[in-house]
Amino acid sequence: MSDDSYPPPEDATRRVSRDDLPPHGQPPPWAAQPHHQPPYSQPPPYGQPPSEGQPPPPYGQPPYGQAPPGGPPPPHGPYGAQQHYGAPGPYGAPQFSAPVDGRQVRPRAWWIAVGWVVAVICVAVGVVGFVNGVLGTVDAVAPARTFASGESVSVVLDPADKPALYLQTGKDVQYRCEIKGGSGQGRLVAVPGSQTLTVNGRSWYLILAVTIPSKGEYEIGCTTPDGGDTTFGVGREVASTVGGLVGGTVMLVALPVAGVIFAIIVTVVVLVRRNRHRRRLAMGR
Repeated sequence: MSDDSYPPPEDATRRVSRDDLPPHGQPPPWAAQPHHQPPYSQPPPYGQPPSEGQPPPPYGQPPYGQAPPGGPPPPHGPYGAQQHYGAPGPYGAPQFSAPVDGRQVRPRAWWIAVGWVVAVICVAVGVVGFVNGVLGTVDAVAPARTFASGESVSVVLDPADKPALYLQTGKDVQYRCEIKGGSGQGRLVAVPGSQTLTVNGRSWYLILAVTIPSKGEYEIGCTTPDGGDTTFGVGREVASTVGGLVGGTVMLVALPVAGVIFAIIVTVVVLVRRNRHRRRLAMGR
């Protein structure tokens, strides 16, 4: 029999009264008591086994936050714990930088307006230049000296100006013209096609090209069989002013395009630099 068991009653045949029985749920004093053994579900104690003469370590998990008896806790900590690496971050709401005063941002936003003002000026100058070029061309080729049928006029002509003879009439007429003076080698040559020039509400028809060998004073006269309301004039060919038309067209196209490109570049540069400066101000640099 084990040392932990209680001795049986002195007289096994003696009857036990109800008053001698232990309370419900407790064993009688003479019943054998079981040995204290750890349940199978509990883990063994940590550390080395106790030496001889020392009391056995308690069973079960150690209290939270205390090292288990017999040795340090495992390096990974208690089961389910989460390790944190580095310093903990600040708590609370995220910190935002103070708003930046737009008046401190550079460059100023009015530089964008300056760029587009320059673009508008370029467009206006281009249109005005084209109109002036066209009007200048018309004025340059329009007859500067006029005369009626049966009359003649003395004019100074230069072959570089490509002089020409024009006719103004309200009906179809036949005409006869001649040129005199100079070296005597001037000629009147018919021009192909039909070219009309309108100046101050009056239509002039190009009829003859004046061919001369050199610059000088020449006399030109024309007549018509029936006379009537017919006027002749000495001017220049339209081809002699092609440079003015081309220049006006270039101004109409190139100058406005250059102005718009300049305004776009200024706008992009200003916006990019303002954005960078705003971020530097927000970071306090």
